[in-house]
Amino acid sequence: MRKPAGRLGIGLLLFATATLIGACGGGAVQEGAVLRSSLGEVPDSTWAGLGAKRIFFGHQSVGANIMAGVADLVAAEPRLGLRVVTDAAALDSGGAFLHGPVGSNGDPGGKTDDFAARIEGPLAGRLDVAFHKYCYVDVTAATDVPAVFEHYRQTMARLAAAHPGVVFVHVTTPLVTVPGGAAVSLKRMLGRTPGRFADNLARERFNQLMRRTYAGREPLFDLAAIESTRPDGSRETFAAGGHRAYALVPAYASDGSHLNEVGRRRVAEELLVFLARLPASR
Repeated sequence: MRKPAGRLGIGLLLFATATLIGACGGGAVQEGAVLRSSLGEVPDSTWAGLGAKRIFFGHQSVGANIMAGVADLVAAEPRLGLRVVTDAAALDSGGAFLHGPVGSNGDPGGKTDDFAARIEGPLAGRLDVAFHKYCYVDVTAATDVPAVFEHYRQTMARLAAAHPGVVFVHVTTPLVTVPGGAAVSLKRMLGRTPGRFADNLARERFNQLMRRTYAGREPLFDLAAIESTRPDGSRETFAAGGHRAYALVPAYASDGSHLNEVGRRRVAEELLVFLARLPASR
């Protein structure tokens, strides 16, 4: 697959060379900034090209938030020319951005299997771009992160080999906000890692595997990086258990886990620019 020309794919994470060490010592996480994208950066001819593509996005609730943001932007910006649909029959009449649920929450392997079954079954030969994402509930402190990632990697490699005409996009796992207050401080003083902290640490491990495997090699939409970057470019980070990781910016959250109107539009804008600038298939 050819690499994008010009600036590195919009929405991809740019890591700085410096690292921040967790206050408790131990592991480190790279601190960086996410390139802020704007619909206005993309010429009308490029939007026309995106509108002609047949795209499938498999998701659950956070993905539904993102697609609500896409709908917001399409309504506000007619020049985008995107036809957002939930019925696969729409693919038969031209370019369309098809989306809908895959699998069940809490079963990441099942989501990937369901996605693969659709690519190999009813959607075979009908797509130009395809991707799916996990939800925050799919990767927690109880998850065997290497095993989940390896199943994902092997499945996506099989799909890419069997469907060279499709551009497969990889997506990092979304994050949740982390709480503060006296109860959290007490747990940390006692050496205990609060649940939402521990779960985000697991998501960071999964997302680092995604970045190391795909960044610069295959299209990677770094959802977690976007979710954890404030409007001023700074990152929402936390330290726990000797490690430092990222969290969802509270201003983007409706309930600490899902995206509100601000968050969904921010992610949707990044996603649309990212998709518009994708390279052609192999």
